[in-house]
Amino acid sequence: MFFKIECPNCGKVLKVGEQHLNRKASCPYCKNSFVVPGPKEEPQEDEAQQFFNSLDPGDVAKQRLPKGKSPPAKGGAASVWQSNTGSDVSLLVSGGVAVLLSIAFYGLMFPMKSTYLGELFLARGWVPYALVFLTSWSVAILVLKARKMSQQRQAMLLDLLPTDISSDITADLVEKFLSHIATQPVRPEESYLVNRVVRGLEHFRVRNNASEVGSILSSQAEIDATTVASSYTMAKVFIWAIPILGFIGTVIGISAAVGGFSGSLEDTSDVTKLKESLNGVTGGLATAFDTTLVALVMSLLVKFPTSSLQKQEEGFLNGIDEYCNENLLKRLDDGRDAVEGGMTSDAALEAWTRRMEAMGTKLSQQVVGWEKINAGIHENEGERLARVKEVDMVMARAGESMRESAESLRQGITQLNTGLHGLNEVLDALGQQKVTIEVPERRRGWAFWRSNNN
Repeated sequence: MFFKIECPNCGKVLKVGEQHLNRKASCPYCKNSFVVPGPKEEPQEDEAQQFFNSLDPGDVAKQRLPKGKSPPAKGGAASVWQSNTGSDVSLLVSGGVAVLLSIAFYGLMFPMKSTYLGELFLARGWVPYALVFLTSWSVAILVLKARKMSQQRQAMLLDLLPTDISSDITADLVEKFLSHIATQPVRPEESYLVNRVVRGLEHFRVRNNASEVGSILSSQAEIDATTVASSYTMAKVFIWAIPILGFIGTVIGISAAVGGFSGSLEDTSDVTKLKESLNGVTGGLATAFDTTLVALVMSLLVKFPTSSLQKQEEGFLNGIDEYCNENLLKRLDDGRDAVEGGMTSDAALEAWTRRMEAMGTKLSQQVVGWEKINAGIHENEGERLARVKEVDMVMARAGESMRESAESLRQGITQLNTGLHGLNEVLDALGQQKVTIEVPERRRGWAFWRSNNN
């Protein structure tokens, strides 16, 4: 959410996001610092709005235009706006600042040359001088970028699209909004926000299409993100180069130590020369390790602020996206809600009415068809129920037959059990008596037939 407030010092109308409420801010007009108060309800100013609408855009620009600025040409404000440089920093300016910082640093180190800290930068060859210069250049880039970021945040407080002109932004009113933006103290090439709003308004004036403006703003957001990432290229190069220089100093120191010691080995009889060579070895090793130490420390000192500032700038771009979505895209009125295909609003309403009636007729026909299908489903369901009942009756009869068969089997088993019981009693009565069963001899018909034949 964004709210309109007035600067307590100069009375200019500012627009702030909810993240700035109850926090300290600086007015982009008078540079006065104040605490942003809570939101207030905006009064209706119909008369003021009618007055603005009656003015010519050029007259508005002349009345409020600061000194040194000329109003945009009527019907062609695009010529005033230049390409966005964002928060990029000039290498020449930052390099000059780096030279001054290096001189100031060594001015502080010179009185301390007899201490260990002074020897790190003054008695370790040319590598520490290069390290100090690259570190100073990185610091200069970050300081200048932080200063530009502060100006970018101040531009977020500007009321670029005041509702005094109109609550809705139409193609006919774009010129008035551009004239108002031309009176602001921040130029488009100095601010991501102003540049993006201007590009969106200019495209809307030409195309009169809100959806296309959304696409343009999305593309511009990607361009701004790429610009922000590329603005940190040199700082990242320095972060990479500083440790490399430290390793170069290490190689130089070790090479000097080994070379001096190998030369002293040719004459081992002279103890004095041997001591001097050992001093050279220790001096070379000191240069090797100290340059690496200084390089790694300086690389860390540059890396952390660079990452922090880049993260803040990326978050700032997200705030610009929110600003444009809420204050620009929501207010664009291209007339497509009221006019369709060149028809007036009444004709469009009548066309929509006819479409709705046709849709109602089709829906009624579909409902009738579904009712018929539903009736057929109910009929089929009745037939299925009758078949199920028949199957139930057959199953019931089969169950009754199975019960009767089971009863007959039970009775047969009972009778068999009774017969076996009687047989057991007879066998008990016989006891040990011997029972002989005589079987009469049978004539063998086959033998008799053979004797007769013989």
